Order: sequence, then C-alpha cells, then structure tokens
Amino acid sequence: MLTNLVFDTRPVVVHAHGSHERKPNWPPIREWFFASAARQLGAAPDLTIITCNNGHPSMGLLERSLDHLGVPYLVAGHGIDPWVNSVHKPPVIVEALSGVTTRYVLYADSRDAIFVDDPRRAVSEYEEHFSCRMLFSADRLNWPAVTEFKRFEDRLPGAAESDFRYLNGGIWMGETEYCRTFFERVRVTPPAEEAPESEQGILKRLLMDTHPDVQFDYRCRIFQNIGFVSTDMFALDGAPLRVEDKTLS
Repeated sequence: MLTNLVFDTRPVVVHAHGSHERKPNWPPIREWFFASAARQLGAAPDLTIITCNNGHPSMGLLERSLDHLGVPYLVAGHGIDPWVNSVHKPPVIVEALSGVTTRYVLYADSRDAIFVDDPRRAVSEYEEHFSCRMLFSADRLNWPAVTEFKRFEDRLPGAAESDFRYLNGGIWMGETEYCRTFFERVRVTPPAEEAPESEQGILKRLLMDTHPDVQFDYRCRIFQNIGFVSTDMFALDGAPLRVEDKTLS
C-alpha cells in the first residue's frame, strides 16, 4: 500500500506529471506496483473509469495498471492524430460520459497515471470525506501560471492546510450527471491564452464559477500528484521511500 506520511492517507491513483527529473518518486512507486501480485478485482460498484488514449506509443500506462488489478475501464479518443488537449480532450470526454450509466465516474490520464489500489476505495473515500459533486486532484504548482487562478485557489477553504492546493486535471471523479454538465461547459470554453494547447486553464476558469460543487483532494485521500515532489513523504508497504535528489523540496 502507498501511504502519504504527511497526511496519513492512502491514495488510490498516482499521477506523475512533468519531466522525468521533476518526479524522482515515480520510478520506485511504479516499479513497486507492477512488481506486486496481479489481482482480479472486477468492476467497482457505482463507478466507471475512463481515460483518453489516441493510440500513441507513449500512452496506455493507466490501462496496464488496471489490467494488473483486473479492473475494467473505458478508453476514448483512439485514432485522433495529432492530439491537442484543449481541442480534443473535452469533446472526447463528453462523448465518453454520454455512455456512462454508473452513479460515479473517475478519469485519469493514460500516459502517466496508475491505480495502485482497489477503485472501490476511491468510492468509499469520496462518500465518507467529500460533500462536493466533483473532485479534482491537487497539485503543488499553479499551472497555467495565471495570477487570477492562483489567487482564487490560494483562498479556498482547505488550501492553507496543504502544499497540494492547485487544480490538476490529470485525475478527477464525481457524480456522472454533474461531470457531464461540467464538461459540456469545458467543451465550449476557450483555453487560457497562457497555455492554448492545454485544457487545464479551462478547468481552472470554470472552477471559479463552480466551487464548492467542485473541490480538491487536499489531503491526497484518493489522488496523489507526485510531479515536482522530492521530499520523503511516502511509504511503500510500510517502508519509507527515500528520495536522494532534494532539489525540488
């Protein structure tokens, strides 16, 4: 089990965004997970897991992790090339959500995210600890680096208690009907000028209209972003994970 030692939480999904040198915890966490015994968990009741994968060779890590756990998932976006997140990701997610019949849906990026535990725990943690209708993973960095976004997110309840306080669109979950409505808005909203190829500026813009229905996982109960994290804050099966490079601390 992966443990966040700062919050004493056990994240279910790990997202390793950013360049290799900015996520030193990623190789040992990834190798630890895929060295574990394969499982056959089956579908989590009330939850559908979706991702976007256009078929590029760099994609598919998320699906490998779910195959390792024996958990089904829905893949959307195959064959779209070239792929631009701000252009293609919103409509592809809208289309995928149109076929989801479960109460909840969970999205994670195909290229650099993995499930490290039973998705049923995502549902139980969500229902026990969150009152929002949609939950995003939280990041240490405000990106795109728009002052308006940072100012808003710094002032949200919960932000002061965590270094993970900024929206990251690489993992999210919520009530399916609400997520459909939210991404219909994402689909017709232009991206931030500072990051025209990313959908994340759109998400951050809409957050300003939708909070508190949309909130963050500040304590990494379900989602753990590990990009730009080099502190010794994790344990694997109870053994502390030591990171040699502290340059990002």
